[in-house]
Amino acid sequence: MRCLINWTRRRAGLATLHRSPQLDRSATMRARDIRRCDDFSHTPCGKPFITVFTLVHYFTGAAAVGENLEWGQGRLGTARSAVAHWLASPPHREILYTGKWRDLGIARIHATLFGRPNVTLWVAQFGRRP
Repeated sequence: MRCLINWTRRRAGLATLHRSPQLDRSATMRARDIRRCDDFSHTPCGKPFITVFTLVHYFTGAAAVGENLEWGQGRLGTARSAVAHWLASPPHREILYTGKWRDLGIARIHATLFGRPNVTLWVAQFGRRP
């Protein structure tokens, strides 16, 4: 997933993003909340969007953050399928192609989600700290 995101950004003339262990942790927290609460949203379990970024000490008030979510069953759950869906969606493509991002965190969970078996859930989080 990380390679695909950076490949699409390079093709668009944008800088590649650096792996952020903090954003990897916050993306994993988001994915686990989505699974636990069966709530496919940027605010699962009723938690404010910024909560996971704050808990891992990435967002300290001056950072910028963004997020893309995707899920699919079987072949529709691959990294390639997720990136293709994001590129086909103007709001998601805008997040992928935001030039200010420097950092990237990824999480993937494979489980029975939303009453469906064989689901892969992707969380991609983007950020820039001063």
